[in-house]
Amino acid sequence: MELKVIDEKEKELTVSVIGADDTLMHPLLSELLKNDKVAEAKYLKGHPELDVPAIYVRVTSGDPKTALKKAADSIKSEYSDLKSKVEKKSR
Repeated sequence: MELKVIDEKEKELTVSVIGADDTLMHPLLSELLKNDKVAEAKYLKGHPELDVPAIYVRVTSGDPKTALKKAADSIKSEYSDLKSKVEKKSR
């Protein structure tokens, strides 16, 4: 998976996520929208065969990159916890 900054402003960020699909993008969007500092977040799908998925973030305060990193860390933690629980149950 590769990230590419498409557009960056002081309070806005658009990043394409090469190799991503709905499985990653929907939870990421959900986590972004839980953040009080995020005014707007969108999952930009475009054409399924021609466009690379992207995520748009606009914050009221702080840095949009920080908000995106925080959301990604939260998802990582949730999936790690789930993986641990599944491994314990399968023993």
